Order: sequence, then structure tokens, then C-alpha cells
Amino acid sequence: MTPNCLPEGEALADVARRECAIGFDLRFCRSVATSPDDRDAETGDPTEAEFATLYALTDLGEAIAIHDASLTSTGADEVAAIARALFVAIVNARRDPPDAAQRHEAEQTTLIDPDRIS
Repeated sequence: MTPNCLPEGEALADVARRECAIGFDLRFCRSVATSPDDRDAETGDPTEAEFATLYALTDLGEAIAIHDASLTSTGADEVAAIARALFVAIVNARRDPPDAAQRHEAEQTTLIDPDRIS
């Protein structure tokens, strides 16, 4: 199973290590998109949700979207598989966390990445 919110080719292990992920969160969301190309969504009550998003939580308090899943039994299986893989990536990343210089370099690379969408 491949996370569908990460850039193509980005591995959970890379995200967990680079971003110093310390946990994860599952949020129930519904679309508030105004056009077909718009991906805006808001978190809300599970009874009004259209899908769920699994987020990696960083030590800086950020939430990084990892995987969107439909609210079906198949979607629940997807979330469980991705959550398990993310948990393993977080545990493994804690064994060899990046130092401040590596983290700064990764942040700067992200800012100057020509494929980055602003």
C-alpha cells in the first residue's frame, strides 16, 4: 500500500526521519472544494465526514498529510496498513534522528525544490 498524500517516490521512513515524526492522528474530513481541481477540506464530526486523513505529527506540532481513505471497510483497511507502516517508520527514525544541521538542510532543499507547489 502506497500513501496517497505524499509526493511520488517519497517513503514513510524518509518523512518520519526528516520531519521528526512523533506520532500520528486520524481526522475525519469533508470536502469544501469550490472546483474540481480544489482539494480544500475541513475537519469535522465523523457523522458528517466524507473521508478520513491520516497525519504524521511532528515534534514541532505540524501535521503532515500521509493518506486519504474513504469511509468504507476497504478504507479502514488502508488506514490500518498505512498507520502500521508509519508507526514502524517513527520507531525506526527515533533510533537515528537527524541533527539540527541535517534538518535545516532538508528544510532548505524543500524551499528551493523546483517541483514544489507554492
